[in-house]
Amino acid sequence: MQKSSMALDFSVEDDEAPQKRGNIFQRMARAWLRFSGPNLDRFDSSLKSQELLRRSRIMSVLNLLIIVAVVIISPTILPAPNLLAPILALILCGFASFLCNRTGFVTASTVIYIFGIDAAIVISLVTLPHGLRNTNIPDLDLFLVATLAGGIVLPRRLLPFLALFHIALIILLFTFVPHEQLLIRESIESGQGFYGEISDAILLQIVGTSIAWLNAWSVDRALVRASKAEDLAKAHQRLNEYTQLQAAQRENLEHGIQVLKDAHARFANGDYKARAVLQDNELVSLALSFNLLAERLNRIALIARDYSRLEQALQQLFAVRDAIIHQGTLHPFNPTGTYADQLYPWVKQFYQSRRLSAQYGETVEKVRLTLLRQRTLVTQLKSSLDQTHINAQTLGKETRILSSAIEGVEKAQQLCLQVEEQGKRCLQETQQFEQLLKASN
Repeated sequence: MQKSSMALDFSVEDDEAPQKRGNIFQRMARAWLRFSGPNLDRFDSSLKSQELLRRSRIMSVLNLLIIVAVVIISPTILPAPNLLAPILALILCGFASFLCNRTGFVTASTVIYIFGIDAAIVISLVTLPHGLRNTNIPDLDLFLVATLAGGIVLPRRLLPFLALFHIALIILLFTFVPHEQLLIRESIESGQGFYGEISDAILLQIVGTSIAWLNAWSVDRALVRASKAEDLAKAHQRLNEYTQLQAAQRENLEHGIQVLKDAHARFANGDYKARAVLQDNELVSLALSFNLLAERLNRIALIARDYSRLEQALQQLFAVRDAIIHQGTLHPFNPTGTYADQLYPWVKQFYQSRRLSAQYGETVEKVRLTLLRQRTLVTQLKSSLDQTHINAQTLGKETRILSSAIEGVEKAQQLCLQVEEQGKRCLQETQQFEQLLKASN
């Protein structure tokens, strides 16, 4: 794109430069280009847009030449009034071309410009008061101006049609415009006829069109080369961008791989909380998968640890159970951090209650056996007292001593009955207590 912009005659930088750069003529030229051309905001940096800007600048200069031509020809209007109509036609077409170029219709501006030149020439020849003369035949060569203007601005494919149009126009003018007798006589005397008079104009059209076509062809080739250079520059730029993108992606991949390796190494060394933290990286999905796997393995490890502690707690509880069943020694309980730690105080209290209940049971059994022996002795005492009472009654009631003895025996019998009743109650209460202890165990 830089080569193509350098090859153009006019560039955007010329108008964007400061007003004070260059001399007064250069500043005037830039002012005229801004005044007669379209707004520069309509053009971008593409090759097609820059080529359209070049053609627009050329049309601005060509429109300025119309003004110069009118100024030069104006003094000849008074001695030759027939030139007024061609000049007016040239001015009107020049103004229309100026407006089209101002609005950005460059091709239309060129066509109107060529039409204005052709119209001015045709009107000037048609309005000749005495017809064509030898001095007017060179005016047919002026059609070359329109051909050259079209060759500079119009697309190359239109130049042959423009040349054919001008040749046909020359032939028609020379055929239908009246000729002066001197021109007719000279044509006959030369032996070449009318063709000899217009051959130079036709040759100029062919040569000028060929030169204009070659110039347009060379410009098109230069534009094609510039376009290829622009495409090559864009491709090189895209290649550089792609290379930078690949380098950035490779750097991101290396960073992601390093993060994953570090997280894997930490996890392998027992740090189950190790995670791979990645953002805006191609390995984010792999990092998420690794984090999910690490989280699951961490949960499994936590479950295994909890299971091990729970197993240890259950083993200690089973040892407490065996100690309770077999009345063995209760070993100290090592805390495991599970719910079994909360159960141990209750189990220990139950163990102590069980041992106390066993001791109470032995004591109650001893009391019961003692009460049974006491009951047996009281029964024997009662039987002896009953027998004594019976014997005392058989002896009679003569003596006072015997009477007091009988009273003592009766009191002893009553006391024995009371002792027996209390023993029965104590035995019953002992049995109930023993049943409660057995029920509690």
